[in-house]
Amino acid sequence: MNKIIIILMFGLLGFLGCSDSNDGTSTFNGEAIPVAPFGITDTITPAYEWTPVPGATRYHLLVEENDVPVIEEWYTAEEGECASEDGLCSVTPDVNVGGATWKVLACAGEECGLWSDELQFSYIVAGPTPPRFIDNGDGTVTDNNTMLMWSKWASLHEPMSWEEANAFCEKELMLARYTDWRLPSISELNSLIDLSQYEPALPAGHPFLNVQDNCYWSSSAHSLLYSFDAWTVYVPTGKVWAFVKTMNFCGWCVRGGH
Repeated sequence: MNKIIIILMFGLLGFLGCSDSNDGTSTFNGEAIPVAPFGITDTITPAYEWTPVPGATRYHLLVEENDVPVIEEWYTAEEGECASEDGLCSVTPDVNVGGATWKVLACAGEECGLWSDELQFSYIVAGPTPPRFIDNGDGTVTDNNTMLMWSKWASLHEPMSWEEANAFCEKELMLARYTDWRLPSISELNSLIDLSQYEPALPAGHPFLNVQDNCYWSSSAHSLLYSFDAWTVYVPTGKVWAFVKTMNFCGWCVRGGH
């Protein structure tokens, strides 16, 4: 009921059109989260995916190679297939990109929020392909696509709330003599997903153990408007969903990156 009230209040704003900047007086402060591509990709025309922002009507995708824009496109929420806001926005421009930095801006009519954080990706065009995962032999696994280190056991605890999962990774876990573990962001967690696989939707031959048929928490909150929700990945299928933080799901600890 609270979500319905918030959405109805937001709808009363009735914005028309869209601009590409926030002049400081905007009442719309939505900020998307880039999800994919991230790390090493297997295509030069990837699908760009990001989390929807409540009330957003358009998104500006900016992809840069060596600080030079190669994609600058506006997409409506409908074109991004995320008007319902219950799944990721996704577009696949027909532009070859071998490696780049990208981000996205969410707008509601004439008012825009903040630019998202940036994600980087690259495409290896020559040379031998190194193994995707390295089992470090100490209960950890390094992903060569993102250079993130994961706990080899995909679930080190019983399902718990978002707050509890955060606290477990950050304050309780000491693994392979490391104490700087944390919950992954939604882009980091999603980087493990291979949609060509099923139950679990993880790359074939992965070394992980104790993978649960359940949702896994990310550290990423849904949005400022829905800050009581956080993004999850349902590992059996790779589907991304947002749920109330008090629900009990799995946590998969990671270190490195940011």
